[in-house]
Amino acid sequence: MEKLTPDALRARIHAAIGEPEISGRGFDLGAAPARRRRWRRLDLGLGTAPTPVRAGALLAVVVAVASALTVGTVLHLRSLPKPAGSPSGPAGPTTHPTASAPSTLGAGPPVTAADGFLPEDVTAVSAGQWWVLGQDSAGCTGANCTRILATADGGQTFVSIPIPPAAVTGLRFRDPEDGWAYSSGTVWATHDGGAQWSAQTFQGMTIEDLETSGSYVYAVVCASGSAQSACSLERSPIASDGWQSIHLPGDVETSRYVPKSLNVHGGYVALAFRASAASEAGNPSRVLISSDAAEQFSEASICPETEGIVSLYAVSSEDVVATCATGNLVGVWSSDNGGAVFTPVQQGTTYQEPNWGTIAATSATHLALAGTRLLISDDGGQTFQVALDNGDGWSLVGFTTSEAGFTFSYPSGASDSGTPNGLWRTVDAGAQWYQVQLP
Repeated sequence: MEKLTPDALRARIHAAIGEPEISGRGFDLGAAPARRRRWRRLDLGLGTAPTPVRAGALLAVVVAVASALTVGTVLHLRSLPKPAGSPSGPAGPTTHPTASAPSTLGAGPPVTAADGFLPEDVTAVSAGQWWVLGQDSAGCTGANCTRILATADGGQTFVSIPIPPAAVTGLRFRDPEDGWAYSSGTVWATHDGGAQWSAQTFQGMTIEDLETSGSYVYAVVCASGSAQSACSLERSPIASDGWQSIHLPGDVETSRYVPKSLNVHGGYVALAFRASAASEAGNPSRVLISSDAAEQFSEASICPETEGIVSLYAVSSEDVVATCATGNLVGVWSSDNGGAVFTPVQQGTTYQEPNWGTIAATSATHLALAGTRLLISDDGGQTFQVALDNGDGWSLVGFTTSEAGFTFSYPSGASDSGTPNGLWRTVDAGAQWYQVQLP
């Protein structure tokens, strides 16, 4: 390979990009003609394959690299320090398929959400791109009050996007184009980022939950009106609105069980139901597991001799965590085989949360628990440390990446049965949380 001095390399670059060489001293930036940023495939004749580079930034980068290599040679190729914020290893698992996230998303100081907008739901496809569903003001109901705020820069700025022509209470996006909003018995789908919405109505059914991952979107729908009314799972391909009803094994009758959680991770699907009647005391929970996108289900046993399951969270298709009500408190259960076997996690002395506490995780060992406080564990739930305790109640939404996650706060230590009073976010896996400022 031809060896070039920094001066020769600079000249070669200018010849390749077709721009005049500027001396390192005394140049006038204002004299340079304005030009659009562009990407150009350059061949510097250095014996390497052409690489897409930004022409306007290439000169400074390559000259700096050439200088660094010169210094490195003088210093006997001493290793250069790692830039601040560089990862020390591979990124941890994500709870959802995500686009590449910005490497630096600073957590600002706690701020108060603007008066007049009450967040109700949040959905994200990456650390930087997410949507918040809410109402314009307290006591306002209906489609005229609903807003969907979208951000593409991690919450620094928001814009409103078109909403369905009816009030909705839940929102999920699979990617920047495909999303679903729902309420009562109707799912509204968009495949153009919210510019247009189309409705799918499930007559006589109530949509209890909706999630998307892999190739499908799933909805838990339940009928009512008779003792034999039951819940089913509806499934549709991402890019089309072809909903198919999937019968659940064991006839999950609404008179006996209520849906508590729908969690999906690729082709892994987990549904959790909790007994609604004292007659089910011997079997307070039902957890249905599928590893083939809901083609077949098996039933898992979890938290017997308790008051039933409260929340379930799939970190991956293997690692699953859950909370179960044990009297006035909540216990943590985990599985490392996709839910085939759940075992209780030993609780540390600092762990005391109410029986409505929810859980999320970024790995089998890093857990977040929400109740009257936000707690974090780095040992799989053996012990927990307090991350945030300000008198509010908390309900975890989950993690989009191994670092970025969301939770809702509720006033005066209440559970998640009321209206949230704030949306909070973490960019360091739950060690610190800040309230999202909404316009």
